[in-house]
Amino acid sequence: MEKYYLVCEKCGARYSQSEAVYRCRCTGRLEVMINLDTVHASKNEVFGRKGNILDKYFEFLPLLQKPTRTLGEGFTPLINAPRLAEKVGLKNLYLKNETVNPTGSFKDRPIVVGANKALEFGAEVMASASSGNAATSLAAWCARYGIECVTFVPVDAPREKLAQLQMLGAKVYRVRARDEHKDPTAEMLQKCVEKYHWHAVPSFGTFNPYQIEGAKSLGYEIAEELRADHVVVPVGGAGLLLGTLKAYAEFHELGWIDDEPGIHAVQAEGCAPLVRAWKARREIEPWANPKTVAGGIADPYTWDGNAALKRMEKNGGTAVTVSDAQILEAQKLLARYAGIFAEPTGSASLAGIIALRDAGVIGHGETVACLVTGTGFKDINAVTRNAPEVPVIDVDADLVGKISYNPTI
Repeated sequence: MEKYYLVCEKCGARYSQSEAVYRCRCTGRLEVMINLDTVHASKNEVFGRKGNILDKYFEFLPLLQKPTRTLGEGFTPLINAPRLAEKVGLKNLYLKNETVNPTGSFKDRPIVVGANKALEFGAEVMASASSGNAATSLAAWCARYGIECVTFVPVDAPREKLAQLQMLGAKVYRVRARDEHKDPTAEMLQKCVEKYHWHAVPSFGTFNPYQIEGAKSLGYEIAEELRADHVVVPVGGAGLLLGTLKAYAEFHELGWIDDEPGIHAVQAEGCAPLVRAWKARREIEPWANPKTVAGGIADPYTWDGNAALKRMEKNGGTAVTVSDAQILEAQKLLARYAGIFAEPTGSASLAGIIALRDAGVIGHGETVACLVTGTGFKDINAVTRNAPEVPVIDVDADLVGKISYNPTI
């Protein structure tokens, strides 16, 4: 019995685990389906394992070879945040702090699975298309294991992310858009994969269906630690949303958890193709001219969104939009009341929680998990552009009491 197989969401074709494929012959998106009948380990055995996420959840991942190669991804803290909870009108708020991953974002989880699978397929060059975080994850992994890395990023990618990529030794290209309805980085990735036969390892399933299975590890970890009523996910390409939905569905099917929480999607008002499709009950269409301070979720096309929407229907979650002002306010709240410096993208989930609370979807006494997906050091400009000047004083303690100091950014 095979550990997994792949199914095309477009034509329904099925592929065996023995076939080294990334896309269907019809060019449709493939989805990995783990055969849960091959999971012979018990709940207590899996939950009790230590080490890295690939070894801990090996039965649930589309990997066939050990040892796996990691940077120490995952096992991030799930923080009880009572001060922040009180501030936003909740009783039980927990923050999954993904900022402490090796390269500062949750993208390390899908990339480590995608990269290990590409290595199983014999990859010598790995390439990505990314707003910055997934590219950095792949560049760091490739640097550690001596694989050539090429990455395509938006022309307006933050300087901090570009510097990190260059320091890690990746070949970095900023790509200008030719069509406001298309992601130029993904378009370039597709062309180069076809021309040079590189192995695509972005963080969306259209080019690499295996990496999404790595995003499941975040959902597994929360399910192991917390009986949540709601899990709130910031959404760009929707890989994390899909991975979280799949994680809970698998544990529930195995009987390892009693109920699935409501899993909710949050997008920025300036780029919300999944929310628009959810409300209209139709398939996702590209978003023209994305504009949001949360660059990590400014995906004009939600690559894994249609698959996620189908699972959301079964799960009972919902989808909301938040404004840039709400995102930036949530960023402040995370810092001031929980001590977490998140980038705007990583703060969108808290903004969504507040919106869902106001809409009555989340009740005061319910337990909520907030996915804080990336560190604020990824996009310092989002904070500093409106920051006031820090006062300069002489060595005189009396001056501290005389100067009016407002730390608000």
